[in-house]
Amino acid sequence: MFNYDHIYKSFRSGKLEPFYENLYPGLLVYASRQLGDELSYLAEDCVQDAVMDSFNERHRLGNSMAWYSYMLKSIFHSSVSLVRKNNSRNNYLDSGVAEQATPDLDVAILEQEALDMLYQAIETLPQKYRVILRMSFVEGLRNAEIAKRLGIAEITVKKQKAQMLAMLRDKLQLPPPHYIFLIIKLLHLYTIIICDMVEHRCLNIS
Repeated sequence: MFNYDHIYKSFRSGKLEPFYENLYPGLLVYASRQLGDELSYLAEDCVQDAVMDSFNERHRLGNSMAWYSYMLKSIFHSSVSLVRKNNSRNNYLDSGVAEQATPDLDVAILEQEALDMLYQAIETLPQKYRVILRMSFVEGLRNAEIAKRLGIAEITVKKQKAQMLAMLRDKLQLPPPHYIFLIIKLLHLYTIIICDMVEHRCLNIS
């Protein structure tokens, strides 16, 4: 179980680094999925608004899960509002958009928790595995293409990819035999994150 308590306490005290290092990338994924492909470029705006709102309400929110739920709700409502405005502007407003997109909050929290854990696990992988992960799951390269670019044998790429997945399984503590399917599903969501945002800057809130 991912521990939010330390991040929440730091956030309440105005120290936002733990939040941006651990939770921010997963929230970008959540916002992107709610907005859809056409509006996914607005994901960071939705998340930043949620950060500001939850920071202003931080003393009213009694615990870490109430805080995280508040942030997810804020992101969702901002996303729905943007989708509605975009649909209206294009003259094909679908009255069922919000209803179809509304997530079960408990499911959303569990999904984001899994993504947060995955992001943290990926950051602890050795550099050579992170390179292969980026090429395979983000750039969509085949094993042969990765091998050619890195100047190594294709069998080496296959072995390193298997080792990488095994390391993620151990870090995420996923039971066999379904852990590969779960990891691949999470990695698919992870690829929505813009890779260059790994070293993001913290929002300066005074």
